[in-house]
Amino acid sequence: MASAFQDIDRYPCRNCGRQFVPESLAVHERICAKSGQKKRKVFDSTKQRVQGTDLNLRQVKLSQKKDVPPPRSNWRAQHDDFLKTVKAARGVTIAMKEGRPLPPPPPPSINPDYVQCPHCQRRFNAKAAERHIPFCKEKSQRINRAQPSAAAQAKQAARSQYQAPRPKVKGSPSGLSSGVAPGVQSKVLSSAASKPGSRGVGRSVASKGRTNQGGW
Repeated sequence: MASAFQDIDRYPCRNCGRQFVPESLAVHERICAKSGQKKRKVFDSTKQRVQGTDLNLRQVKLSQKKDVPPPRSNWRAQHDDFLKTVKAARGVTIAMKEGRPLPPPPPPSINPDYVQCPHCQRRFNAKAAERHIPFCKEKSQRINRAQPSAAAQAKQAARSQYQAPRPKVKGSPSGLSSGVAPGVQSKVLSSAASKPGSRGVGRSVASKGRTNQGGW
Protein backbone atom coordinates (compact mmCIF):
# COMPACT_ATOMS: atom_id res chain seq x y z
CA MET A 1 0.00 0.00 0.00
CA ALA A 2 2.81 2.39 0.94
CA SER A 3 4.80 1.47 -2.19
CA ALA A 4 1.75 2.12 -4.41
CA PHE A 5 1.32 5.61 -2.84
CA GLN A 6 4.97 6.45 -3.46
CA ASP A 7 4.70 5.49 -7.13
CA ILE A 8 2.02 8.15 -7.82
CA ASP A 9 3.41 11.09 -9.72
CA ARG A 10 2.99 14.47 -7.99
CA TYR A 11 3.67 17.90 -9.39
CA PRO A 12 4.54 21.16 -7.53
CA CYS A 13 2.25 24.16 -7.36
CA ARG A 14 3.51 27.22 -9.27
CA ASN A 15 2.50 29.54 -6.41
CA CYS A 16 3.46 27.84 -3.18
CA GLY A 17 5.67 24.95 -4.34
CA ARG A 18 3.69 22.22 -2.61
CA GLN A 19 3.21 18.96 -4.51
CA PHE A 20 -0.15 17.47 -5.53
CA VAL A 21 -1.48 14.77 -7.80
CA PRO A 22 -2.63 16.05 -11.22
CA GLU A 23 -6.34 15.83 -10.29
CA SER A 24 -5.88 18.01 -7.18
CA LEU A 25 -3.26 20.32 -8.62
CA ALA A 26 -5.64 22.14 -10.96
CA VAL A 27 -8.09 22.89 -8.14
CA HIS A 28 -5.35 23.91 -5.76
CA GLU A 29 -3.59 26.30 -8.13
CA ARG A 30 -6.81 28.23 -8.77
CA ILE A 31 -7.49 28.66 -5.06
CA CYS A 32 -3.82 29.33 -4.23
CA ALA A 33 -3.61 32.10 -6.84
CA LYS A 34 -6.65 33.88 -5.35
CA SER A 35 -5.39 33.62 -1.77
CA GLY A 36 -1.92 34.81 -2.77
CA GLN A 37 -3.29 38.03 -4.26
CA LYS A 38 -5.14 38.97 -1.06
CA LYS A 39 -3.13 40.68 1.67
CA ARG A 40 -3.76 39.20 5.05
CA LYS A 41 -4.87 41.69 7.67
CA VAL A 42 -2.62 42.07 10.66
CA PHE A 43 -4.35 41.03 13.84
CA ASP A 44 -4.69 43.97 16.23
CA SER A 45 -4.67 42.67 19.79
CA THR A 46 -5.07 46.19 21.22
CA LYS A 47 -8.45 46.62 19.55
CA GLN A 48 -9.63 43.36 21.01
CA ARG A 49 -8.48 44.30 24.52
CA VAL A 50 -10.20 47.70 24.35
CA GLN A 51 -13.59 46.20 23.49
CA GLY A 52 -15.97 46.24 26.45
CA THR A 53 -13.95 48.82 28.41
CA ASP A 54 -14.03 52.61 28.88
CA LEU A 55 -10.69 53.06 27.15
CA ASN A 56 -10.37 54.91 23.86
CA LEU A 57 -8.53 53.04 21.11
CA ARG A 58 -6.98 56.24 19.77
CA GLN A 59 -5.54 57.21 23.15
CA VAL A 60 -4.11 53.74 23.59
CA LYS A 61 -2.48 53.92 20.16
CA LEU A 62 -0.96 57.32 20.93
CA SER A 63 0.42 56.09 24.24
CA GLN A 64 2.02 53.13 22.47
CA LYS A 65 3.73 55.40 19.95
CA LYS A 66 5.59 57.39 22.61
CA ASP A 67 9.31 56.92 22.34
CA VAL A 68 10.65 55.89 25.72
CA PRO A 69 14.40 56.50 25.90
CA PRO A 70 16.37 53.53 27.22
CA PRO A 71 17.83 53.96 30.70
CA ARG A 72 21.40 55.09 30.91
CA SER A 73 23.91 52.35 31.58
CA ASN A 74 25.79 52.80 34.85
CA TRP A 75 27.54 49.45 34.86
CA ARG A 76 30.78 50.89 36.20
CA ALA A 77 29.13 52.29 39.34
CA GLN A 78 27.25 49.02 39.85
CA HIS A 79 30.51 47.10 39.46
CA ASP A 80 32.25 49.29 42.06
CA ASP A 81 29.37 48.83 44.50
CA PHE A 82 29.56 45.08 44.00
CA LEU A 83 33.29 45.04 44.75
CA LYS A 84 32.79 47.14 47.90
CA THR A 85 30.06 44.78 49.11
CA VAL A 86 32.24 41.72 48.54
CA LYS A 87 35.16 43.37 50.34
CA ALA A 88 32.99 44.34 53.31
CA ALA A 89 31.55 40.81 53.58
CA ARG A 90 35.07 39.36 53.46
CA GLY A 91 36.15 41.70 56.28
CA VAL A 92 33.18 40.62 58.41
CA THR A 93 34.04 36.94 57.88
CA ILE A 94 37.67 37.50 58.90
CA ALA A 95 36.65 39.50 61.98
CA MET A 96 34.24 36.76 63.10
CA LYS A 97 36.95 34.10 62.72
CA GLU A 98 39.53 36.11 64.68
CA GLY A 99 37.05 37.28 67.33
CA ARG A 100 37.58 40.98 66.61
CA PRO A 101 34.76 43.57 66.56
CA LEU A 102 32.87 43.73 63.29
CA PRO A 103 33.85 46.53 60.90
CA PRO A 104 31.26 49.20 60.07
CA PRO A 105 29.07 48.50 57.03
CA PRO A 106 29.87 50.28 53.76
CA PRO A 107 27.97 53.50 53.06
CA PRO A 108 24.81 53.07 50.97
CA SER A 109 25.20 53.71 47.27
CA ILE A 110 23.07 56.28 45.45
CA ASN A 111 21.44 55.22 42.20
CA PRO A 112 22.09 58.00 39.65
CA ASP A 113 18.94 57.05 37.72
CA TYR A 114 16.72 58.03 40.65
CA VAL A 115 15.20 61.51 40.95
CA GLN A 116 15.49 63.29 44.30
CA CYS A 117 12.40 64.99 45.72
CA PRO A 118 13.19 68.65 46.58
CA HIS A 119 10.79 68.59 49.53
CA CYS A 120 11.60 65.39 51.46
CA GLN A 121 15.01 64.58 49.87
CA ARG A 122 13.91 61.01 49.11
CA ARG A 123 14.76 59.35 45.79
CA PHE A 124 12.40 57.66 43.32
CA ASN A 125 12.49 56.36 39.78
CA ALA A 126 11.18 58.58 37.01
CA LYS A 127 7.56 57.36 37.02
CA ALA A 128 7.26 57.30 40.81
CA ALA A 129 8.81 60.79 41.04
CA GLU A 130 6.16 62.21 38.70
CA ARG A 131 3.45 61.04 41.12
CA HIS A 132 5.27 61.76 44.37
CA ILE A 133 6.71 65.27 43.89
CA PRO A 134 3.34 67.09 43.38
CA PHE A 135 1.83 65.21 46.34
CA CYS A 136 4.82 65.97 48.57
CA LYS A 137 4.78 69.65 47.57
CA GLU A 138 1.10 70.01 48.49
CA LYS A 139 1.69 68.16 51.76
CA SER A 140 4.62 70.40 52.76
CA GLN A 141 2.62 73.55 51.98
CA ARG A 142 -0.28 72.29 54.06
CA ILE A 143 2.01 71.54 57.01
CA ASN A 144 3.72 74.95 56.80
CA ARG A 145 0.38 76.76 56.77
CA ALA A 146 -0.85 74.94 59.88
CA GLN A 147 1.59 76.55 62.37
CA PRO A 148 0.73 76.05 66.09
CA SER A 149 -0.55 79.04 68.04
CA ALA A 150 1.37 80.79 70.85
CA ALA A 151 -0.74 79.10 73.51
CA ALA A 152 -0.07 75.68 72.00
CA GLN A 153 3.65 76.40 71.83
CA ALA A 154 3.72 77.50 75.49
CA LYS A 155 1.83 74.39 76.53
CA GLN A 156 4.23 72.21 74.59
CA ALA A 157 7.24 73.94 76.21
CA ALA A 158 5.79 73.48 79.71
CA ARG A 159 5.05 69.85 78.95
CA SER A 160 8.62 69.22 77.80
CA GLN A 161 10.08 70.86 80.95
CA TYR A 162 7.84 68.96 83.36
CA GLN A 163 9.64 66.82 85.95
CA ALA A 164 7.87 64.08 87.85
CA PRO A 165 7.97 64.32 91.71
CA ARG A 166 10.45 62.10 93.48
CA PRO A 167 9.09 59.08 95.38
CA LYS A 168 8.61 59.48 99.13
CA VAL A 169 10.55 57.37 101.63
CA LYS A 170 8.35 54.84 103.41
CA GLY A 171 7.87 55.75 107.10
CA SER A 172 9.12 59.35 106.69
CA PRO A 173 7.07 62.44 107.61
CA SER A 174 4.87 63.89 104.89
CA GLY A 175 6.83 65.95 102.44
CA LEU A 176 10.16 64.18 103.15
CA SER A 177 11.46 62.35 100.10
CA SER A 178 14.52 60.34 99.30
CA GLY A 179 16.05 63.23 97.37
CA VAL A 180 16.16 65.63 100.40
CA ALA A 181 19.65 66.68 101.49
CA PRO A 182 21.03 65.08 104.71
CA GLY A 183 21.17 68.42 106.55
CA VAL A 184 17.52 69.10 105.81
CA GLN A 185 16.62 65.57 106.92
CA SER A 186 18.35 66.06 110.29
CA LYS A 187 16.48 69.32 110.87
CA VAL A 188 13.16 67.72 110.01
CA LEU A 189 13.89 64.75 112.29
CA SER A 190 14.92 66.99 115.22
CA SER A 191 11.83 69.14 114.88
CA ALA A 192 9.64 66.05 114.65
CA ALA A 193 11.29 64.54 117.77
CA SER A 194 10.82 67.76 119.80
CA LYS A 195 7.07 67.74 119.21
CA PRO A 196 4.95 65.75 121.65
CA GLY A 197 3.65 62.49 120.29
CA SER A 198 6.13 62.42 117.42
CA ARG A 199 8.74 60.29 119.17
CA GLY A 200 7.71 57.18 117.32
CA VAL A 201 7.99 58.96 114.01
CA GLY A 202 11.56 60.04 114.71
CA ARG A 203 12.51 56.55 115.79
CA SER A 204 11.00 54.99 112.72
CA VAL A 205 12.78 57.44 110.42
CA ALA A 206 16.07 57.01 112.29
CA SER A 207 15.78 53.22 112.16
CA LYS A 208 14.98 53.51 108.47
CA GLY A 209 18.15 55.56 107.97
CA ARG A 210 20.21 53.00 109.87
CA THR A 211 18.82 50.24 107.71
CA ASN A 212 19.56 52.14 104.50
CA GLN A 213 23.12 52.87 105.62
CA GLY A 214 23.89 49.23 106.30
CA GLY A 215 22.78 49.04 109.95
CA TRP A 216 24.52 49.95 113.21
